Amino acid sequence: METKIEMSTKETAKNLGNTSFALLPVKELKYPEDFVNKIICGDCLELIKLVPNNSIDTIITDPPYGLNKNGVRNDADLNLFYDILPECSRVLKDDSFFITFFSTKFLPQLFKNNAFKYFWQIVLYCPEGRVKSPIGFTKYMSCFIFKKGNPKIIRWNKDIFIDTPGKMVEPDEGYIDHPTPKPKHFIKEILKMFTKEDDLILDPFIGSGSTAVACLQLNRRYIGFEIDEAYCKIALDRVSKFSSGIESNTVKKEDEQNYEHSR
Repeated sequence: METKIEMSTKETAKNLGNTSFALLPVKELKYPEDFVNKIICGDCLELIKLVPNNSIDTIITDPPYGLNKNGVRNDADLNLFYDILPECSRVLKDDSFFITFFSTKFLPQLFKNNAFKYFWQIVLYCPEGRVKSPIGFTKYMSCFIFKKGNPKIIRWNKDIFIDTPGKMVEPDEGYIDHPTPKPKHFIKEILKMFTKEDDLILDPFIGSGSTAVACLQLNRRYIGFEIDEAYCKIALDRVSKFSSGIESNTVKKEDEQNYEHSR
């Protein structure tokens, strides 16, 4: 599976660190070749307009939701979330799921001007969590499941999961330099419940790339948008690492099969 990052700007070339990025004006991006299995650095409101109607199997995302979190752009209010909802509805296939993380603090606002129908809530219990709340500390994060039409669950499961022990979001990767990274193991559980292999998953706020990594590990295709260049690079580095691991495992399995056949 090819993985690439496109920078949707008016420049023609740029280099960040040791990684080369293809920089294209938004109008020059072509669907699907410049979108599928790509992380595109740019404004999601512009980029999503290039995605055809009814082309996405599932949307899963962690948008800015008004917490004014340091390091998260457009997080002062919910305007960006409200602005992109109609476009999400347009690109999502009928009988599909729209899945979003959201703040408990502003939960009533999630249902305002929402084109999708509420279906269920899934919780990740975080034993090490210590996010301040009005009653002390919050030790869970919420993921809300909405639907367009009448989609079917692919795999029955539960609605409460437990985070990995320790304070690191990704124990197998180390520190993720992003203010709100979501654990890929949790996203994988959600993907297994609501998506199939080879489905196309859109994350318009892909941040540090957890959705892309989870899709890679489960043989799903993905499209990721992220406006912050630094987070785009983190996402690309993570995806490249896991892509190499998947390719290595595939080669190893093929070698083992060839060896068995030669015996």
